Amino acid sequence: MNKIIPIISVVVVALLAGAWFALSQNTPPEVVINTATDQPTTADIKIIAFGDSLTAGFGVSQSQAYPAQLENLLLAAGYDVQVINSGVSGETTAGSKERAAFIAAQAADIVILGIGGNDALRVLSIADADANIRTTIDTLQASAQPPVILLLQMQAPLNAGFTYKNEFDALYQQIADDKNLTLVPFLTEEIFFDNTNKLPDGIHYNAQGYSKVIDQHILPAVERELENL
Repeated sequence: MNKIIPIISVVVVALLAGAWFALSQNTPPEVVINTATDQPTTADIKIIAFGDSLTAGFGVSQSQAYPAQLENLLLAAGYDVQVINSGVSGETTAGSKERAAFIAAQAADIVILGIGGNDALRVLSIADADANIRTTIDTLQASAQPPVILLLQMQAPLNAGFTYKNEFDALYQQIADDKNLTLVPFLTEEIFFDNTNKLPDGIHYNAQGYSKVIDQHILPAVERELENL
């Protein structure tokens, strides 16, 4: 019986990942949600959350998406901060590369970069994703006032194949090491694979899932960087 349980677990995770991939084939049009603009802010610190629907908060209210929850927690902790949600549903690493110059021009103190999930869902080239993420980071760092960049760890679904998944997942740590960035866990096994933390689509976090990943990973990483600003 003990030998059967791990097999069942793998099958269940694979089925969930398969549903994730199947739903991705009907990805909604790329709709910009609260994207960063030149809007003035009186806050001392500007943070831009730059990414896809997982940043935008697809399927939840804007107050429940991680940028808004993060801002509320930082304000409660006494930081004079604005967190701008610059997530675009359906965006791939190629899209983030194209938007990088615009984000860089916003002169943020911190950019939280969470991109690549749609590349993995579509099983796009890992080499292209690698190049696109690196170019995005280079563009942000080449700005007149380069921000601190926090890179969110993404994961590929199991149905993409173990070889693809292993190579894709390892990409983020390699980029973080090469670019001397902090890698922040985001799609974690203990949070993401708990269905109570996701929407029925099995792809996106719900308000509870965002809250957990913020408390456990994003907030501590941001606070560490704020202490150094």
